[in-house]
Amino acid sequence: MGDIIPRELISAWMEWDRGPSIWIQLSGERDCPEVVVEDESGSMVTVRVPLVPPDDWIADHQRRLHQVMAHWVPMLSAS
Repeated sequence: MGDIIPRELISAWMEWDRGPSIWIQLSGERDCPEVVVEDESGSMVTVRVPLVPPDDWIADHQRRLHQVMAHWVPMLSAS
């Protein structure tokens, strides 16, 4: 399947001007995935949590995705 997720991918939740925002970056400040919580409008605090998944984490989840797709895609296509 290869790497289908770009290394620079950034995902955000609640990206607002008022209230905290949560960001997930695949390549953070320490060259590993990280979660960033920013509260610019309230406390002016930013928290960065680096994540170091096991070496086989991506491959394991790609296998799981393939299993789900192998099960469900034929069922959904038959409808």
